[in-house]
Amino acid sequence: MTAERRFFAGMTIAMVATIIIGFLPSYYMRGIIDPGHPLAPMTPLVHLHGGLFTAWMLLFLIQVLLVSGDRRDIHRKLGIVAFALLPLMIAVGTLAGLHQVARASGPPIIPPLSWLSVPLLSVPVFTLLIGLALIKRREAASHKRYMVISMIEMTSPGLGRIPWPPFIPGPVALFGIGDLFLVALIAWDIRSTGRVNAATAIGGTVLIASQVLRIAIWETAPWLGFARWAVGLVA
Repeated sequence: MTAERRFFAGMTIAMVATIIIGFLPSYYMRGIIDPGHPLAPMTPLVHLHGGLFTAWMLLFLIQVLLVSGDRRDIHRKLGIVAFALLPLMIAVGTLAGLHQVARASGPPIIPPLSWLSVPLLSVPVFTLLIGLALIKRREAASHKRYMVISMIEMTSPGLGRIPWPPFIPGPVALFGIGDLFLVALIAWDIRSTGRVNAATAIGGTVLIASQVLRIAIWETAPWLGFARWAVGLVA
């Protein structure tokens, strides 16, 4: 296995592990690990959301390992299945985000209406990054970087549920720690090619800009008013 394949495989394993660890007390090992705060009852939508996004994470990991093992033929076939899941993920992710407000089941470090900015804006960001990966599917270097950055976007919900020390602010826990994966990708680009890959630059800019936007608006009156209206649509 080449150094580059080891890097991307290691990044993927670390990101998937981060998300799973964050959701251990509230989902994967619910009732076994004490979350340190009350948990809302599970619903069919929560199970659908959890199962769907877990399947996506594991499929992503399998895809990376297939490329590492020179099985691009299977990788391409599974890619069709993965992209077929996208419409369902978009719909379920949006509904689950809206229902989280009434259940107060988001990360305890952020009020529910403010937290709603994370999953709601994550949907278009995730979709855009996956779309760019699809467009660049015949350019391996760009394709895998957009896919990796889309997975970085998925780390925030898990990171927000990890009981970080009080001196770590909410935005740092949600976004800053996950962005270390982006820093690692940039460092790899510079080390391996002497420059930042265009896909890393574009995808990273989209990711960081969306995070700054969410932090900037999530406590504002316009956002909170919109959030209440949106939640009312599914109440």
